[in-house]
Amino acid sequence: MNLGNLNLSLGRAAEAERSYRLALAIDELFFPARMNLAVLLSGQGRNDEAERELREVLAAYPDNTDAAYSLGLLLVEMGRPDEGLGWLQRAAAALPRDARAHYNLGLLLQQLGRLDEARAELEQALRIEPDSLDFLVALADHMVRRGLLAEARPLAERLVALYPDQEIGHRLKGVTGGAPPRDG
Repeated sequence: MNLGNLNLSLGRAAEAERSYRLALAIDELFFPARMNLAVLLSGQGRNDEAERELREVLAAYPDNTDAAYSLGLLLVEMGRPDEGLGWLQRAAAALPRDARAHYNLGLLLQQLGRLDEARAELEQALRIEPDSLDFLVALADHMVRRGLLAEARPLAERLVALYPDQEIGHRLKGVTGGAPPRDG
């Protein structure tokens, strides 16, 4: 597996894949090699193969939250958001302090029209990492889309205070009734 990681870092994807597969031939239950192989395959657009690898990990290790999270994201990427939802929910529940898991779950719930649940997940992500640009933007945008401008305004103001060079904060502040967007 380490040879696979080295090959991957050197840009030799075919050699990395061979190394990961060799590691799995030695021990088919060695999930780190299988997870790395899944990431490699997905990065090459070989999502069906990546899905199979992740499902193999979960069949052998049902409590592997990294595999559940990765499978959820992969299924959403593959245009199967309803199927990915269960895996992302499972991962977020098992990883209550993982802000990115809650953020991605929140975005998916928003996409699926489950807006109250989406808000709760986006708020959880922001509670964990209160100064995250991504999480502030996502929650402020969520509020704006729902017409909750008064609730979005403090988020937009925080964005501007923390990231004054990021145009998105100024735009959101303008939309919420704060100062108009900067020219630029």
